[in-house]
Amino acid sequence: MTEYEVLNLMYLGFVQNGMFFVAMTLMTWLGFRMANNVYNSDADMSAKVFTSIFCLFVAFFFYTTNQIGGSILTSYTSQLVEMGADSGVRLKAIVDSPAAAGGSIQTAFTLFILVFQLAIVWKKK
Repeated sequence: MTEYEVLNLMYLGFVQNGMFFVAMTLMTWLGFRMANNVYNSDADMSAKVFTSIFCLFVAFFFYTTNQIGGSILTSYTSQLVEMGADSGVRLKAIVDSPAAAGGSIQTAFTLFILVFQLAIVWKKK
């Protein structure tokens, strides 16, 4: 495969992963709305439990989406580096960054969102 073909396939993977990211962003927003509604109403224990389970699932799927994006970047970058392509060297610097797709900063942000949502659900009014 040529450098162009590898980059094209990588970008196709990012487009599909980006659609999942948009879906997870909307589900995260819905989780915040649900948490806010539980907090502002006299919700019973089952509402708190189900909202917490929903937020846990969304956080897990958000984490998985981020890791898939990181895997796409890592696998295609390694192919480009093996080819000796200049773009592979530049992408390798991004892969090695903690802010890369699927990196530690994205994971910490996902955990932050989850803790924030659960704090809204379970704190006393």
